[in-house]
This record gives sequence, structure tokens and C-alpha cells, in this order.
Amino acid sequence: MIVDDDVDVDVDVVVDVDGDGDGDVAVDGTSPALPHLTGMRALAAALLAAGCVGGVTPAQCAIDSDCGPSAFCFQTVCIAGTRTCPTLQPTFSSINSNFIQVGCGTRAADASALQCHAIGSENVGSGPSFAGHPYAALVNAEAANRLGTATGLILVKPGDPANSFLITKLKLTSPLDPAFGGGQPADDPGSTCASALSAIEQWIQDGAKDN
Repeated sequence: MIVDDDVDVDVDVVVDVDGDGDGDVAVDGTSPALPHLTGMRALAAALLAAGCVGGVTPAQCAIDSDCGPSAFCFQTVCIAGTRTCPTLQPTFSSINSNFIQVGCGTRAADASALQCHAIGSENVGSGPSFAGHPYAALVNAEAANRLGTATGLILVKPGDPANSFLITKLKLTSPLDPAFGGGQPADDPGSTCASALSAIEQWIQDGAKDN
């Protein structure tokens, strides 16, 4: 396919005229043998101009219903599962993209959820920012626990999910526990499903690698 300044596209097509499967006629897109193929030049040019050939990936969704019954829409991408029960693998990349960035209030411009872990959240008395790639903010990171009395807490302790404060917060159903503060997510404490929690716990058990 050659495209010049005149958007002239040469399309070579082998056409099986008599239906016997042997490819009888070679048509260059302007052959009188099949006049309707002359429109292929314009079609190919239009596809290129619209970005349909080698262009950017189009949005998958605008609302949850665009994704069908077993997925939801997040920033134009369909994610398997539900918002409180996304389908996770025990890897940081899966947990971050499908859980932390979706449900932990990391998007300052999103008015639909509490922004307790957006950029700059720690400066307004909320939790640490988990926006972007928050591996260092989680693994072996000391928890502030501003609303609880417990001290010496580590958010993610590699190899030890039972003593990782992240797991404590996700399992906590109280909006304001005296020792550990509020459960997470803040707008629906303890709503994370068992399968998602299990994947996060397995990632921690396996060493909480940045994988």
C-alpha cells in the first residue's frame, strides 16, 4: 500500500470470479473487470485518515453497561469483575491497575468517590497518595494511622499479609475503629470481596514484588 500527497492507494486484489477457488483475476483497484473495486482506493484512504489503520486504540466504553454483565468501565477501559470485586492476579501490576487506581480515591478530578489517596492527599490530613505507581508508598512503608491509636504499623509487609496494615484496613468494616481508624474504602468499609482480598494477600505472601 503506497500513499502519496494525492492519497493514491494501490490495492492489489486477487478475485475468484467463477467461484472455483483458484483466484482467476488480479485486480489493481482500477480494473474494468470489477468496477466496484475502484472505490477501494477511497475506502483505504478514509481508513488511514480516520486512524483505523495503525491508529490509536479506540475507547472500549463510556458507561458500565458498555462492558456487559461481567465487567465495568473505568476511564474508557473495561475491567473484569465489579468495582468491589475486580478480577485480580497476585501481582502488583494487576492489583494496582484494577484495584488501587480504581477504588482507592486516587483521581482528584473524579467527583464520584472520596479522594483520600489522590495526589496531595497527605497534605490535607488524609492518607498517603496512591496515584500512579505507588509501590514505594505501600511496601515496607510506615502507616500514619492518623485516626487510630495503634502505632508501628507497616502498610505492606512482604511475606506477612496478617501484619500488613493494608489488609487490616480492607477487612475493617467500621467507619472509625479506635485502634485502626476507618475501614477501606472509606465510602463503603469492608466491601472488597473475598477473592480480591485473597489475590492481594497472595501477592504479599509471595514477597510483595513490584511485578
